[in-house]
Amino acid sequence: MLPTISLTIIHITVIIASILVSTRAGILIGFVWGVNSLLRAIFTASPVERLIFQSPFVSILPRMIMPFIIGLLAAYLYKKNMQTPTIGLITGLLGSLLNTILVLGAIGLFKGADFAAGNNINMDQLWPFLGAAVMANGIPEAILSAILTPILLIALERFGNRKRLS
Repeated sequence: MLPTISLTIIHITVIIASILVSTRAGILIGFVWGVNSLLRAIFTASPVERLIFQSPFVSILPRMIMPFIIGLLAAYLYKKNMQTPTIGLITGLLGSLLNTILVLGAIGLFKGADFAAGNNINMDQLWPFLGAAVMANGIPEAILSAILTPILLIALERFGNRKRLS
């Protein structure tokens, strides 16, 4: 059984905060998103999600690493005088892929046995299964993020006329 497609866009808010406000702000919003995932796992998730996302290494850490890297990348791209639409496209695409790979990688590394058991797969099928999830969910999410991030960045820059804090 292959993973089903379920596109999320919450990571775009983290990417945009990392670019428009600061890397620290992106990390903070990523932390809040991760804590929300952790609490959801504790109180409302399915039994498999509960086993997996109760680990802060899965629910919180990847969501803090991604904005750190994206914030650094955005700062570098701004120093290279890239335009906002290009920066949005690059960071939207890479931030989304990075988030997917970090979360699924953390699942494989820290909760692989629980994930495999919950999905009725053998441990030797774990990484191909997670790879299929990257292909089924990660790629379409990254494309959507690459489209939406520059549009939102342009609108927010025009609305707020804000400069990056760090």
